Amino acid sequence: MERKEVEVKVNWLQYFHSIKKVCPWSYESYLNGTTKITKFDEDILVLNEQNFQRLPWEVIVYLPGDDLTLNAIDEYVAFLNECQNTCEYLWSHPTFSKGGQNQTPVPVIIQQDRKRLMELRYGSNSSTKKKTSKSSAGSNNEKKKGQKEEER
Repeated sequence: MERKEVEVKVNWLQYFHSIKKVCPWSYESYLNGTTKITKFDEDILVLNEQNFQRLPWEVIVYLPGDDLTLNAIDEYVAFLNECQNTCEYLWSHPTFSKGGQNQTPVPVIIQQDRKRLMELRYGSNSSTKKKTSKSSAGSNNEKKKGQKEEER
């Protein structure tokens, strides 16, 4: 039996506007054209990571479709975050919320410059103290990251 993919149309402007309270930077980035939304391709993700400083985007949102389960996305993002330092990876899934109902309407993997994300979150090297959020899901490694930061 052939698997039929259902394409979900997403109004990204409306979505980023809806999460402005928890992640104002994502809305600004989308409006400024520095957010790229593209179909997930692992090879492209790795190439983008290697060249992230030269790319015109501040964030890349990959759409894995139904190819990856929520658990597979979480494990993949955790792996990516543990094995490199240039980018930080986040995820969101329509079936998972930390209670704020800010999750994306389709599964996504988010790739961002780690240093820039820290500046946005904590205001270091920046006069604007904006905080970002993982829209809803993020990764189960959040506690581990917090523990690592406390150990430093």
